[in-house]
Parts: sequence; structure tokens; C-alpha cells
Amino acid sequence: MNSISRYFRLKVNLPLVIILGAFVILCGIYTWATPPLEASDELWHIGMIDWIANNGQLPVQEPGVKTAYEQEGSQPPLYYLIGALLVSGIDRSDFDTVRQANPHAVAGVPGYVGNKNLVLHDTPHPALQGSVLAVYIVRLFSILCACVTVIAIYATAREIGVWQPALPILATVLTAFNPMFLFISSSANNDNLVTAFNSVVIWQMVVMIKQVQFSTRRSFAIALLITLASLTKLSGLVLMPFVGLAAVWVLLRPQFYAMRNGQNLFSRLEWRGFFMFIFLIGSVWVVVAGWWYLRNVMLYGELVGTQTMVAVAGPRIGGFSLQTLVDEFQGFRFAYWALFGAVNIMTFRWFYDVMDALTVLSLLGLLTVVIMTWRSREIWLLKVENRVWLDRRISLVLFALIITAGTVSVAAWTSQTYASQGRLLFPFNSAISILFAAGLIAVGRYWVRPFVPKWLVDNAYYGTACVMAGFALIVPFATIAPAYDSPVAIERVPDTVRSVYARFGDVALVGYDAPDQRYFAGDVLPVTVYWQVIQPSVTDYSLYLHATLDDGSVIGKVDSYPGAGRLQTSKWNADAIYADTYAIPLDALSEGISRLRIQVGWWDYESKALVAAVDQNGQPLNSVMLDAGGFAPNAVTQNIVDVVEIKNVQFGSVIELSGYHLDGNTLTLSWRALGTLPANYTVFVQALDEQNNLVGQGDAPPMLPTRYWQAGETFVTRHEIRSEQPITAGTYRILVGWYNPEDLMRLPTTSPDNAFVMPVPLKIP
Repeated sequence: MNSISRYFRLKVNLPLVIILGAFVILCGIYTWATPPLEASDELWHIGMIDWIANNGQLPVQEPGVKTAYEQEGSQPPLYYLIGALLVSGIDRSDFDTVRQANPHAVAGVPGYVGNKNLVLHDTPHPALQGSVLAVYIVRLFSILCACVTVIAIYATAREIGVWQPALPILATVLTAFNPMFLFISSSANNDNLVTAFNSVVIWQMVVMIKQVQFSTRRSFAIALLITLASLTKLSGLVLMPFVGLAAVWVLLRPQFYAMRNGQNLFSRLEWRGFFMFIFLIGSVWVVVAGWWYLRNVMLYGELVGTQTMVAVAGPRIGGFSLQTLVDEFQGFRFAYWALFGAVNIMTFRWFYDVMDALTVLSLLGLLTVVIMTWRSREIWLLKVENRVWLDRRISLVLFALIITAGTVSVAAWTSQTYASQGRLLFPFNSAISILFAAGLIAVGRYWVRPFVPKWLVDNAYYGTACVMAGFALIVPFATIAPAYDSPVAIERVPDTVRSVYARFGDVALVGYDAPDQRYFAGDVLPVTVYWQVIQPSVTDYSLYLHATLDDGSVIGKVDSYPGAGRLQTSKWNADAIYADTYAIPLDALSEGISRLRIQVGWWDYESKALVAAVDQNGQPLNSVMLDAGGFAPNAVTQNIVDVVEIKNVQFGSVIELSGYHLDGNTLTLSWRALGTLPANYTVFVQALDEQNNLVGQGDAPPMLPTRYWQAGETFVTRHEIRSEQPITAGTYRILVGWYNPEDLMRLPTTSPDNAFVMPVPLKIP
């Protein structure tokens, strides 16, 4: 009998064993893909652990004082105390070196190219020693906590007792193979411990609801677990009222059934077990966790320490409203499924759309269940006699309330500081995943099953598990690891690259590549610069790339260590050539019209001193400017005041002269684009005397080079007619046309010499 019992127990739990094994393997891969201290807030979580391990006590928060732990010093301490105990025997004297900050890191901006790394790394996979080893030991502890979460979710779904084995498997898969959950589980983060505690609390809450009466042992276990959760993170407090509601239901359930039979059992209810439960919750919390909350009152004058935490992390600037939540909801959703690094690395865009679609389907499935239950209320009244049936629904209602309360708590927190991240809901993952899975199963059973074979619907969760596991396996290799890979030297500059030379101390710019096109406000200008290393620098210099217009205005810039933040000039190889790729975001509000160029240079971040540039002959260069195309708003319309209209004058069938304005010796011309030219042409304006002698000229290119014009746009050019010799007062003919500065070829027009004669002479006093 025992062997048979073990067989069935193994058969029932085999899916969990497989999921858990795959989960641990994936966690190992995510740990490998993410360099130390690069996971969400890991830099400060480890800073907190290191400080406690060094000092043997908790820090006192001082807003405005820079620390290695920042706002995490305001968190409940259990995770950090355990972490400090785990790493106390490791030599972490190199911690300041390991956490050396990347001064140009861009956190919280997923679309930004490069500078994903918060700290500087010689390699994304350093040797397992010193502080690096400490980070990985704490990560291993986090993985163990996450395994507890996975087991608890599976066990909770089994206790619910519907749609077996689909619900346990699908609910567990939605957590275990969620790329973001894997990422956080593989990092040093107190979310992992509080999520484990909360998941076990929810599991035991469901078990308690199913019991006929209170169990002192289980009551104590729930009290201890919820206390430890609240000593790990404040989200552990969210479950307290709902555990209390579950206890109230267990207490009043006999009276509910008695009332249906006209009886009154109120005085005979199990008050002793209920009060013991409440007493244990309160007393264990006061004894085990109360000291930390009392410490907050004594040090900061507040119970939970959130105001101090906001003061350290930085308060939200500006108002907060429902519209703010709506505006930040996309990032919130993304951060629940896959937003890695310092909230700055996204995966494939379609993945978020798929998960949004599944979320909507799940909600519709849950709504379907509610509607069907309501429409079948007569059956519901009969089934209410079935205690198991009703207890199951009480559990699901409590799950919905827990999710609602958790969401409200996150919204309340993000109203104080910038924290719109869906991963903050992970402490309530057990409730979320089970209801999510229930909704999807309901869609399959009530919507899809009438149209497809029953076996396909009933086993669809196996396919879902495989697909999610497969995608979770791809993400570290395709999304996370490439963001931190060290740049690799190339043998030679590609032939397609535009040649240029400028030497900045120990490095020379030998080429660049940027799409030669028209850019608009809000666009991103991609550029790759090619560096040839003369020798490693003593100082780690920073690179700057400024997108500039002809009037000198800067409409976009990038400051970075080379390699998009992943390489230091003191550590690159002599004689190596590096291809350095960036994307310069252009000002979304700029209304400039001009050619677009990139100013390149180097500077010392500490002293702010610029590195001088010289050409191949060693001659100083004032600046290094790289042509990058044109910049203008869409559908440019430039006009002339007091314009004199001209009709039927075209040049090359792509430009039309539509008007002019003459003021002294300054001629302003109005042009209409009929198409796009293959080259950049310049307007020539010539003044001729009666003998056709050239006495003055006012050539000028348009503000936006002609190869970037679009049909239908109008442009203005201004020409001041000048001469090296004084022009004698008189009347002169004016010739106008277009020519290519590279070969001096003119655009054809109907006039002789492809030069249109203006209808009025130029009078020069």
C-alpha cells in the first residue's frame, strides 16, 4: 500500500518536479546573463547587506547623504540580515571597486541605446571571488526563496480543487516561466523572500478555509509566516486583513449553514480557536517584528518608514492623478513580464502584446464564470450546501481582494515616488497566477471547446508551458546578455564607412557611419564611430556626440564611456580598432531647419577638461564635425513678407521659383519643391551690368540641403549681393539659378545658360 501511495503521490507531483527543475536551470542561465549588481536595485540591496555585515547593525537613514544602500536602508531588515550572515565569512574589501559606477548610465529608459550598465565591468562574467562571490551567494539564496514560491503556488492551486491538473500546472507556469520573475528570482532582491512568505501564507490560508475547525499549529504557522513577511517588506502586511477575513469565514461558516435550516448556533461557534488565531497573529507580530516598527517611530517619527524612504529615494515631482497612472500603465505592464537591468532593457515588442492579449482573455474568462454563476443562481443555492464548493469560491474571492489591495498599495507607493513597476506585484503572485490561469482555462472550456476537439482544449496547458519555457530560455541570450557584452575589436574599418581623421590624445577617429537622410523632431540619429587606439589612457575619458544645426544649437547629445558604457579608455587594447555605436535622441520640440552634423569629442568626467584634437599633420582642430543629413519639421512652409509672385519658372522639373522680395542689395527668394534631388544644390544670384559683366554675387545654399526636400514644401533663401570691388551706383540685371558645388553643373531651366533673369533690375544707390 505504501508503494502504491508513493506512486500516486509522485504521479500527481511530477509536473511540479519538472517545472521546478526547469525553473532552477533557467534561474542559473539568468544569473549568468546578468552581471553582478546589474539587476533591478541589486546594487543597493547588496550595499545594504555589505553594510550590515561590516557593522553588525542596521543603518540610520539620513536624507541627502549618499550611501551604498540608498533607499533600501529603510526596508524591513530580514532579507538583509540573512544575506549578511551568508556573506560574513567572505573578504569583501573590493566592494567599492566592484560597484564603481558608470557615470553615464541611463536607468529607466528602455529605448535608449547603450549605457545599460549601472557599474563598470572588465568582463560581464568576473571571477567568483570577493564581493562578486558574495553577490552570487545572495542570488543563490534568492533562487531558493523563489523555489518556495513555485512550490507554494502549485500546492495552493491543488488545494483549490478545480480543473485538475490544468489549474496547478498553468498557474505555476505563469509564474515560474515569466521572464521577469526569473530575472528577479536570480538577483539579490528582498522581493524574493517576501514573495515566498506571502505565497506560503496564501497556501495555508486556503488550507485553513478547507478545515472544519481551527488548528492551533496552523494558526501559529500562519502568524509566524505573516510576521516574517512583514519583517522582510511592507507588502507582507497587505495579507493580514485577508487572513483575518478567512478566519472569520471559518468561524461563521457553521452559523451560515445553520441559518439555512432555521437554527442558531452562534453561541456554540469555535470562538476559542478564532481568538487563539487572532491572539497568535498579534502576539507573534509584536514579539518578532514589533521592534523594527518601534525603531522607526523612535528614529523617524513614523511606524513604517516610508516617508524617510521617499526622502532618500527622491519624491515624485509634480502632481499625481489618475491620468498619471494611465500614462505610466504601459511601463507598469511591461515591468511585470520583462523589463530587465535597471528598468532599461526590453525584450521583443510582440511579447508584451501577446501577454496583454492573454490578460484580456483571462479577465473575460473570469467574467464568464461570474456571469454563468449568477445566471445559474438556483443551482448555486443548491450547491451552497456543498461546503467544499463554497469554500473554493471564498478562496477565489479573497484572491481577487488580495490582488486589488496589492495593486492599491503599489499605486499609493508610486504616488509618492517613481515606482510604476509591475514586478512590485510579485509578492501577490500566488493569487495573480491562480486567477490568471483560471480565467484562461474558462476561456478554453466555455468559448473554445465547442469548436475544437475536447482533448486539445483539455491539454492546451502543456503546450502553453512548453512555449513559455522556450521563450524564457531565449530571453537571456537574445535580450539580457547582449546589453552587457564587452565590445570586440575589429581587424579593419569597413570600406562602406565614411573616412575621417582626428586624433584625441591616445585615440584617433578614423571613420564613421550615419544614415544620410532627413530627420525630424523626436527622431533618433544612429551613428557608429570607429576608433583606432594608439595606446591605453591613464585617465578614463568620456566621449561626447552632439547633434548640431548650422546656427550652433545642439538638438541632441550622448555622453558615454566608449563601447556604449561597457569599455574604459584605460583598459582598451593598443592598436585595436573599435566600432562604437550610439543613437542620439533628437529634441522633440526643436523647429530648426538646417543640415545636421555630429560634433565629436572627448572629455574628462572628473575635471570637465576637453581633450584637444589634431589632424593627420598634427595641426589643431577647433572642432570635429561629421555630416549626418538634414533636420526639419514635417511639411516645411516658409514664407516671404510682401512677396512678388512668379509663375512657371522651374529648375530641373523639381524646384519652382514662386516669388521674391527685393530690399536694397538683398534678394529673398521663395521656392516650392516639386520632388527630391539626388544632390545638394546651391542657389546662385548674379548681378550683371549692361555689358554682361559680373559686378556682384550672392550665392547661398538653402537652410535645408535640397536632397532632403519633400514635394509640396516651400523654402526661402536670402542673398546679399556683394563684390570685392565697390559697386557703382546704377541698375543691374539679376540672374538666378541652381548649381551642384561638386561639379558646378546647373539645374536646367528654359532660360539661356540655365539662369533665370529676374523680372525687375537691381537698383544700387
